[in-house]
Amino acid sequence: MKKILIFSILFLTFIGFSSCDHEEIATYSGTDSIYFAPAVFGISDGATTTITDSIGFTFALEKPEVAGKVYNIPVYVQGKMSDVDRKVKVVVDPKSTAIAGTHFTIPENFTIPAGKIVNDLPVTVFRTADMKKNGLLLILNLEENESFNTNMKSKEVNVLTHKTISFIKFKLSFDDKLTQPIGWYAPYLGVFSAKKFFLMCNLMNLDPTIFNQKLGSPGLAIADFVYYQAFMKRYLADQKASGNIIYEEDGKEMIFP
Repeated sequence: MKKILIFSILFLTFIGFSSCDHEEIATYSGTDSIYFAPAVFGISDGATTTITDSIGFTFALEKPEVAGKVYNIPVYVQGKMSDVDRKVKVVVDPKSTAIAGTHFTIPENFTIPAGKIVNDLPVTVFRTADMKKNGLLLILNLEENESFNTNMKSKEVNVLTHKTISFIKFKLSFDDKLTQPIGWYAPYLGVFSAKKFFLMCNLMNLDPTIFNQKLGSPGLAIADFVYYQAFMKRYLADQKASGNIIYEEDGKEMIFP
């Protein structure tokens, strides 16, 4: 059965909201503005929070039956609540390389509900064959309408490089190209290859996506790597002893250090 994974972009808790609200947004006043929340409150990976106007992901570590993902991007109001639903104008930037209906969909009608100042914009990304060769980019723009202005446009975040962050433009990049994940620890696992990676995950019932985490995360401690290494070395030795040498795609014998 095909599956669509749902991911929500996480941002700071109430304490973080209060602090950031005081420091970052106090400058903006007047009629209600609309903005992408990650540019103010940040995106959390559980350990750190990054203020950003873009995010990327890959399908490469997902199981074959995963047909897509839903990314929920929080959209915030700088202003007051309303007792009626308010429409938000979200436009796909022409510089996007992802194609609507083929690679993604967004709601035709997106609103900030009555009594709320935030709502998640669901972006459904479909896993397509062309992603194995080409990375794709989706750029979403917030535009003014009868309910909101876009006076919160951008902010300089580095005075030396003059790098800016946009409050009304959000970039989502995605692909299905397998490269060495950040959680692959070569001293214990050796040179990375797709065949070695998926063989190890299949034999030990490991979720490939755990390797998208930093070293030291659950399943990626030194003790875990010691176990993975010992298991795979024993497996490869047993296979070789029985006359079934396991080879890499390039014809070389598969080895673990």
